[in-house]
This record gives sequence, structure tokens and C-alpha cells, in this order.
Amino acid sequence: MNTIILNGSPKGNSQSCNSKIYAEEFIKNMKNPCEIKCIANTDPKELARYVESFDAIIMILPLYIHAMPGIVMKFIERLERTTTEGKYIGFIIQAGFMETAQEKYVERYFADLAKQLNYNYLGTVSKGEAAGTYMFPKMFKKVLGLVADLGVIYEETHAFDKDIVKKLGKPYELSKSQLRLLKLVHMIGLDNVGWHKFLKQNNAFDKRLDKPFLY
Repeated sequence: MNTIILNGSPKGNSQSCNSKIYAEEFIKNMKNPCEIKCIANTDPKELARYVESFDAIIMILPLYIHAMPGIVMKFIERLERTTTEGKYIGFIIQAGFMETAQEKYVERYFADLAKQLNYNYLGTVSKGEAAGTYMFPKMFKKVLGLVADLGVIYEETHAFDKDIVKKLGKPYELSKSQLRLLKLVHMIGLDNVGWHKFLKQNNAFDKRLDKPFLY
């Protein structure tokens, strides 16, 4: 099945783009790797026309506070309802939220979108706590290995492997013991290590507590 992978991150081909990393891992071990195109800096109307020649579309995108990037929405608005049988569409979400339950609302939208476009719905793969992928690649080695396996099986079966989707989707909700551990980590300040590193790189660490809009 002729499939195109769409990177839906505003960061496009930046080395700090997690969607780019996931897309490249997805096709990494395929015998005939899928084409990857970035939605960012591409005319949405032209891209919508281009993807019509493919049997399947897989969008890989970040989720920002329960919402998809604006560039993805602009592209979606340009997609036409297909009259061709045997078209497929699927989604892979990588988000900073630990719980993939946070992604259930957009998953419902994607399922409904597939119906509106007359596409067969491949499903939505959700991976939480993925924000640090590009910063700490060694920590995400196992996760990226699962994404690569997902791609290999997709090439063979034209479907998302349910077992891998389930593994990537954990935790759906944090257990009570996990919540207690998270509170402890927050009290110690370990949850801010990555964020503080980012602030320091951009010379903004000393201003992290500023309140410019407070009157």
C-alpha cells in the first residue's frame, strides 16, 4: 500500500523536532521506506492535492494542551472527501503529557474525520511523556524501538499492531502510587531538570518567575 508520512510539527525538519524523529524511526527498518513530507512551510492546498495519489496517509504530530498544531488544522481543512475506495488514514501522537488519556479528545476527532473524508481509519497511536525525546534519546531507545517495529509491521500488514499500540499508550492514567511518586519528584524539583536546561540554553533561566502580564 502506497503510504505517505506527514510530519505535523511546526518545527518541521529541525533536529529538535520529536515528530521528525518518530517519523524517521517508523520507516527506519522498512524494506521500502515511505516518503516523509513536512506540513510546515508547505502550501496546505498543494499538499492536500499531492496526498490524493497515495493509498494511505499517516500523520505524526505533537499535541499542545489537548490541541493539534494550527498547521495541521489548516492542512486538514484542505482535504477533500475521497470518492476512491480503499483509502486509509491514521495518526501517531507524541505529547508531553504522561497520561495518554489526555489525548482521547483529539483521538475521537480523528476517528470522526476519517468518516467525513470517506477514509478507512487505521487508528491513532498515542505516546505520552515524549517531550524529551530529542534531548535524551538514550532514555527513549526502547520507545523508538517500538515505533520502528510498528513501522515494520505496518509495511507487512497495512495496520497498526495492537500490542505495540497498547505498550506505547501506557500509562493511560496514573495509578495512586505513580501520583505519589510524581508529587515527590515535583517536591524535589527533578521534574524541572529538562525545562531548566532549555531555559539556560536560551538565557532565560533568571527570568523564569517573571510575571509580565500581572497588573
